[in-house]
Amino acid sequence: MTLSERDLEQQEPVTAPAPAPSAACTSCSGGTLAAETVKAAFWEGERLVVVDGIPALVCRTCGEKYYEDETAMRLDLMRGAGFAPEKAVQSMTVPVFRFDASAGGKAGG
Repeated sequence: MTLSERDLEQQEPVTAPAPAPSAACTSCSGGTLAAETVKAAFWEGERLVVVDGIPALVCRTCGEKYYEDETAMRLDLMRGAGFAPEKAVQSMTVPVFRFDASAGGKAGG
């Protein structure tokens, strides 16, 4: 059984059996899945962390990502360990914008 990116965020397994690399995507009902390595972002309290090099099956049509059980379990273990800053292989700075409802939906700085 695999986890989709959406399910990984919710920590719930996908109910469909593990798709083979040539299987159709269950999210868009037709896209072809291909093995790739991807990045995923996680919130750890007020801190945003990125995990790179995650093996996944990615839909060529809609971009949905599926993770094998072992991969999802290892990501859960990383989260449970709290993403110790000294274990990070790289750091990055990201811009933060404040949503301004009075600007017609435009993001402001």
